Amino acid sequence: DRMQHDGWLETMLHHRFPGHQLSFRNLGFPGDELKTRPRSANFGDANQWLTKVHADVVFCFFGYNEALRGPDAVDSFKNDLAGVIDGMKGQKYNGESAPRLVFFSPIAHEDLDDPNLPGGSENNYRLAMYTEAIREVADGNDVTFVDIFQPTQRLYGQMEEPLTINGIHFTSTGNRRL
Repeated sequence: DRMQHDGWLETMLHHRFPGHQLSFRNLGFPGDELKTRPRSANFGDANQWLTKVHADVVFCFFGYNEALRGPDAVDSFKNDLAGVIDGMKGQKYNGESAPRLVFFSPIAHEDLDDPNLPGGSENNYRLAMYTEAIREVADGNDVTFVDIFQPTQRLYGQMEEPLTINGIHFTSTGNRRL
């Protein structure tokens, strides 16, 4: 959802692939999870929207909210993720072929040394588990996986100013640096 505030990802991909006619549709909403996507009545589900936009490639960013459930829910998350992948692979959003799926890990929690915000170590412990769960399920289902958890942990340590507004949501600079 936060990527809707900045166009860095789209800009970088357009720059990298200038000969392609790329178009992006960010369908993320705050609070989205694999099995729960809060929307207004009659909004439609993810498959309807991906079909409406004729998606060829789908970038999926899940796992952050789910990680808040902790270690006991990892297996359930993996089962849900496998089900979502199977369901998406069975679709032809573009009318011709199954979509290429790219699943991203959650970002790491940035410790802002703010007494009003959690430090992030407990959250990062959970996020690391869910990152590994996404990697395992993606690898087992021949789906591209991109780990942004580890790189963001390293990036936080290299920066002089915060890259998030609250430890978990990127600033424009954070999105650009990622």
